[in-house]
Amino acid sequence: MTEPVLTPRQLQAIIDANGDCIKILDLDARLLRMNQGGQVVMEIDDVQQCQNVLLTALWEGDDRAQLEAALDAARAGQTRTFTGTARTFKGTPRWWTMTVSPLRDDDGHITHLLSTSRDITAQVTAEQARQAAQDQQAQLLDQRVQQQTQLLEERAGVLDAFVRFTEAVGTDIDQHRLAQHAADVVRAHLQDVSVAYYELDAAHAVWRGVVWSGDVSPEVVAQMQAGIPLDAPDFAVAVQQGTPNFVSGWDPAENALSEATVYGAAGFAPILIAGEVRAIFAVGKRVAKEWTAQDQAIVRAVVRGLSVALERAEQAQALTRQRDVLDRRAQELEMLLQLTDQQESAPDALALIARAQELVLQLLPPGFAVYYEVQGGRWCKRVQTGAALSVEMQAVVDAGFPVGSTPSLDQVAQSGEPAFVAVYDAQMDVTSDAAQDVAAHVTLPLLVGGRVRGVFNLPLFASRSWSSADEAVLITTVQHLGVAIERLERSAQLLRSNAELLTSNGELEAFTYSVSHDLRAPLRHMAGFAALALKEVRRGDAARAERHLGVVADAAHRMETLLDAVLVLSRAGRAPMSVQAVALQQVVEQVQRDVTLTHPDHAVTWTVEPLPIVQGDVVALQQAVRFLLDNAVKFSPGEARVHVWAEERGDAWAVFVRDAGVGFDPLYAGKLFGAFQRLHTQQEFAGTGIGLATVKRIVMRHGGSVWADGRPGQGATFGFSLPKQAPQLSPGVP
Repeated sequence: MTEPVLTPRQLQAIIDANGDCIKILDLDARLLRMNQGGQVVMEIDDVQQCQNVLLTALWEGDDRAQLEAALDAARAGQTRTFTGTARTFKGTPRWWTMTVSPLRDDDGHITHLLSTSRDITAQVTAEQARQAAQDQQAQLLDQRVQQQTQLLEERAGVLDAFVRFTEAVGTDIDQHRLAQHAADVVRAHLQDVSVAYYELDAAHAVWRGVVWSGDVSPEVVAQMQAGIPLDAPDFAVAVQQGTPNFVSGWDPAENALSEATVYGAAGFAPILIAGEVRAIFAVGKRVAKEWTAQDQAIVRAVVRGLSVALERAEQAQALTRQRDVLDRRAQELEMLLQLTDQQESAPDALALIARAQELVLQLLPPGFAVYYEVQGGRWCKRVQTGAALSVEMQAVVDAGFPVGSTPSLDQVAQSGEPAFVAVYDAQMDVTSDAAQDVAAHVTLPLLVGGRVRGVFNLPLFASRSWSSADEAVLITTVQHLGVAIERLERSAQLLRSNAELLTSNGELEAFTYSVSHDLRAPLRHMAGFAALALKEVRRGDAARAERHLGVVADAAHRMETLLDAVLVLSRAGRAPMSVQAVALQQVVEQVQRDVTLTHPDHAVTWTVEPLPIVQGDVVALQQAVRFLLDNAVKFSPGEARVHVWAEERGDAWAVFVRDAGVGFDPLYAGKLFGAFQRLHTQQEFAGTGIGLATVKRIVMRHGGSVWADGRPGQGATFGFSLPKQAPQLSPGVP
């Protein structure tokens, strides 16, 4: 028994009856068609109101980012499903499960996108209600646990704080952390006290507060940070005596701490390091106005231990600095040697950057490295080594960042100075959800030829206190990378100049041949027919003389055309170029209009696929495209069919122009781009033979190449490549 075959009408009826919203989109995500069931769930009264609407316009915030990522995946041939919120056409917010898939034609090309969305608002609402009830129960239970835990922690606090301080004395060498440990121990043993740690700021003649307990008011903190004069009486007594000064009935105003009125008694213990008072450890009692002997003994014991720990920490830091200097020099030498070795074998600048990323990642905690350059108003990823932990962060990196709204990259590019961030603010550049795995990062400018070419960014998955050794190695490596790239590009520029010189020599030979043949022929015609016209004038036959003079005029026009062509070719190699982001789609559209005006009676069917934004000189590229499209129309007798498209090939874009015209023998493909080289007679197709030579010169100045393919009577395909990276322009070969 055979299965029933459904007609298109039946299939459409099935789709319309489906309660899901099924949409057909073009590759720009504009809505082309929607099933009737989808119109109902999307609250659409008139299907015309949604025609050509961008699907992304119905989504907002992070959910729109999810949709855009799914659309990008579908354009790349992948199907992606996600859940998010979006409004209907009447503005009703709903939850959806969205699937985006590619639609291909019979040749396997992706022509449209299929979007299917299912309304899951009821399920999500029910789940949220259930979760809220569970959260409420859990909160009540958590409160009870916290109450019991707090009682236990209060009893164990004193012992725990002392243990932590003892461990810090033996292992920690950070002075501020040691001071914080000492403050914790004092507050654990003494009731109702606040603690502050001041360091000597000799340059401004003040004691400046750098560490304080959490109960100190903001007003007092502000005065501590502003600094206490060295002659503040209670501070000065402690320094002069070299022993703690405990003051009962303390007067805060006399000591530049007028906001500290809550403290009735205060103690000031000098911290001696290498026999000098370097810091003051201060304790304030909020209720009691007297110091007991036991209170003073606790403070003295802690301060004595803190002084010993700080002195040891200073010695350890000195040794660490010496070790870091040696390590830094060794790392710099090793890094530079490896990078220098890679320079000889690196095919281009991006390959050299990738190698530098690999080298520096070996010296750092887990993370990844990305090199960005500005393209089309965005910081675009050019090279990445390693990957972000989250899909969201990787999607953001792949999409690039807007210039002017990404402080981490903008500030480094503007200042030309590196930025080392120990603790990254996850909301600085992107959403906190996307950047939640980035804990620290460093961003360094890549200077090539004295200018910032791009930024070298290293996000890490753990916070990091960047040492002087880290900074020196990274700065030196990126500086050396810029020098290596400049040297590499100068070599490439020299090779391009040599290639242009060889091409110019070939064109000069062709020009010499043209002068001796193409230009001589019109001169012979002019001389010969001018002499004939003169004879006819003498005979009095004005009509014959006029015909001869017409031949002379045609020959002069032909010579003028050839000379203009020579000037066009010369200018293509000598004209200054301004490299910028060029929308190739707009260039082709303008050239289409120009070619249509040039051939108003020639029917043309254009097929232009989406074209990329490239780096180059817009005027020169428009001239090259004009020659190619004009040739495609000119060499197509009857109705011309012209197909224009582009392909991404690694670090370059390849652009193609195909016609269905007369074609050519592939044996002569190499001659087509030579100056004054023609495969057809002037009577068959008018021209100078200079257009494709001009295209070649323009493309070579952009660092690209040209090619051609064809068969007699089967049309031809001409193509050229442009590097994605802005070319290092040569001045041109005359």
